Amino acid sequence: MTTIQAPQPAAPSPAPPEVHVHRFSPRADGSVLALFTGSRADQAVAAHAADLAARTDHPVTAAAVVVRSTGFSINALLHHARSRRIHAETDAILAPVLPVIARAGPARTTTLVAPAHINPYRSLPVDRVERLAERAGTEVAVSPVTLTGYTSPIARHLRPAAAGPRLTADRADRSRRGALLGGSAEQGRS
Repeated sequence: MTTIQAPQPAAPSPAPPEVHVHRFSPRADGSVLALFTGSRADQAVAAHAADLAARTDHPVTAAAVVVRSTGFSINALLHHARSRRIHAETDAILAPVLPVIARAGPARTTTLVAPAHINPYRSLPVDRVERLAERAGTEVAVSPVTLTGYTSPIARHLRPAAAGPRLTADRADRSRRGALLGGSAEQGRS
């Protein structure tokens, strides 16, 4: 008796990594800030940033996102060790993507130190990315994850309107009558 194995279906390939583009300026042709987290989506971010930079003739600033483990220390040796860890992680994250970015022209590198409670594989804080973009002089950020926090630089400066006292139907009617007569209905009752 012989057994015949049916052909196995090919394993489904994982979905292509998503690239998120965030504009910090109304200009669409500014320099590009590419954020890298060390994930599999970094290659897609590098390719997209290189394409944007090649189209606009602006340089790319590559930023490695490194998560801060603890706060600052007064011990100089611990501070030095932390600094070396951040530089080593930055080099490890940027090494695989710099050849892709270099095709578009010269690139600058920097580090974005994220707070310890942030998971860089899920989201990044938009306020820190915004500050880094201002310092680097970039107007477009390309990221493998969404930016959370404020939705735009303009929304940060807007304050929600203070809620006034709730008007009952009777008080609303009196205030409308007072406004029609040129004064406040509340003032006329005293």
